[in-house]
Amino acid sequence: MKLEIKKRMKNLLKTSKKPRLTVAEIARALNISKKRTKITLYQLTQEGEVIRLGKHYAHITRAGKIVRGRIQIKRAGFGFVRTEEGEIFVPAWATDEALDGDLVEVVVFPHRRGPLPEGKVIRVLKHAAQFAGGTYVGRGKVVMDDPKLGVVRVKVRGKRPKRGERVILKREDGEWVLYERNPDDYRLVELKYSLPSSFPKGVLKSFDGLRPEGVDRVDLREEFTITVDPKTAKDYDDAIYVERYEKGWILKVHIADVSFWVGKDSPLDREALKRGTSVYLIDKVIPMLPPKLSDDLASLLPGKPKYTFTVEVKITGDGRVLTRTARFYRSIIKSWARLTYEDAKRLLKGRRPEDEETVVHPEALEGIGRTLREASALAEVLRDKREERGSIDFDLPEAEFLMEDGKVVMVSPKERLWTHKIIEELMIVANSVVATYMQKVGQPVLYRVHPEPDGKKIKRFLRLAERILGKRLGRRRITPKFLSDVLREFRGRPEETLMNYLLLRSMARAEYSPVNIGHFGLALKNYLHFTSPIRRYPDLIAHRQLWQAITFGDSLYTEEELVELGKHLSERERLAEDAEWELWRLKIYEFMQDKIGEVYEGIITGISSESVFVQITEHLAEGYIPLSTLPGRAVPLPEEHTVLLLRGGKHERLTLGDRVKVKVLDVNKYASDMLLSLVNP
Repeated sequence: MKLEIKKRMKNLLKTSKKPRLTVAEIARALNISKKRTKITLYQLTQEGEVIRLGKHYAHITRAGKIVRGRIQIKRAGFGFVRTEEGEIFVPAWATDEALDGDLVEVVVFPHRRGPLPEGKVIRVLKHAAQFAGGTYVGRGKVVMDDPKLGVVRVKVRGKRPKRGERVILKREDGEWVLYERNPDDYRLVELKYSLPSSFPKGVLKSFDGLRPEGVDRVDLREEFTITVDPKTAKDYDDAIYVERYEKGWILKVHIADVSFWVGKDSPLDREALKRGTSVYLIDKVIPMLPPKLSDDLASLLPGKPKYTFTVEVKITGDGRVLTRTARFYRSIIKSWARLTYEDAKRLLKGRRPEDEETVVHPEALEGIGRTLREASALAEVLRDKREERGSIDFDLPEAEFLMEDGKVVMVSPKERLWTHKIIEELMIVANSVVATYMQKVGQPVLYRVHPEPDGKKIKRFLRLAERILGKRLGRRRITPKFLSDVLREFRGRPEETLMNYLLLRSMARAEYSPVNIGHFGLALKNYLHFTSPIRRYPDLIAHRQLWQAITFGDSLYTEEELVELGKHLSERERLAEDAEWELWRLKIYEFMQDKIGEVYEGIITGISSESVFVQITEHLAEGYIPLSTLPGRAVPLPEEHTVLLLRGGKHERLTLGDRVKVKVLDVNKYASDMLLSLVNP
């Protein structure tokens, strides 16, 4: 009888015209007492089938918006789902059958108003890769990295591993089979995300005989063209040259002419499309194109004649990009300098290069310096213009790893140099100029689009901003300029990084689509990716379509094909980002394993119904403090982004953005989490 009532109640809440019903409405519809209704609702709530929303109840599938993403499950049982609309916190009771890395659907609870939206897994769409890591503990058992898998029995073919040995298991017909022994972290990530470890022999064989037909090229080898890249870069796909003219500057951005080498639908092209993007695993790269092409033939190596696709445009002294003056042509250049970002900074200050990776033609130092100085002056004007139109600059710290023999010996925030920003500004111009031209001529292409953010999320962000600033921000229309101005209010404040991060999480993800809806974050009507065809396939499509447009050829792609390509390449980009983040987390927590017992300063980055999340700013490592371990009784106040501590008649608060001291209690590298305690609350 009880089971029958539960079944009827679930069906009612799933199918009723009103998605939310009161106790009285449910009792009347089922013709049962209010007491029995309350008891059954309590049971269904405990089982995660039903959620209470004030005086109303709703089936979990109708309680809020449903989104999808990959879940990362922490050792304590809770998890985070990275979706196109930001990150969702999933309490331990709400992870359902999901395992770490699974693609899941999550219902977002509407009654949670904190900076971390909360939700529940309602369906596993696709299990993570069939590979998983663990530690062999003897007697055919492995303690899995995923805390939900716990200890599993493993089928071993051949010699058994030693106790404590790291292993990778493969799921075969419902059983776990030993696949590899003593893998490094790179191999674990490769297998988990199904990243290709090598190129098929057929692809390499077709590549060896590659002899593309020549095309007429503009010879620019005498201009003092330069490349500026990270120290570790091996593939150089963009070079710059800037000179003055009477009204401002002439900018030439030269991009490696990959489309010259890679014919559409060739074996090499099909493999590049399958990969979609290069994957950068700290000090290792899984390239989209074979190294012979990405690091040699197509790469803009210093001192060698190289084939490029050039974007040339005039820009006025006040930063107006004269798109009508834009020219696009195939060219041949010679890079007179391969500069690291650090050495480019030294040259701007009148000092000589110091990095071993820098290569400078000895007789061209004056010309190289002139190009760099003009590029810097132009970038300053462009950056001011970008701020003026309201482009949002998420100035977030990026982790820099010092590695020795595959082991991390230091993690710290990477310094963002002015020379990074110079190249960024010039590439944005090139990408937007190409996009504007393609839009004008009506040639189909994959745009880089960024939708407007969800209004509710932005309002939640603004309420928090007002609370921290202690003032009203006014009721203005949500535009990039308005949000950029809000971030500017936090410049130089302790909460600056946090607010950049929270706004980023409140916005939709950029993606690839032939439907040009503009780029909200950059405040641009037309934008695409053109400047990195060695490592991004959408750029290769843009090169091909631009060439067809300027030579009056037919489009190589239909609109329908580009829709499907956009979906595939957006998914490959997300997978690459997830893999890169996975390795980052492994290495950050590997580094923190030796820091147990140490005390650090951190900032509160999140508050949920179960934990307070703190980022140790010195090493960009995030850990959590369970609410149950805080002194006194801890009550989360989602509307105020605060945990209220009640003890001894006193009320104390922990609020998002607060700086706190924390002690590292425990670190689990493979569960990617760190347990903290509050010091002197």
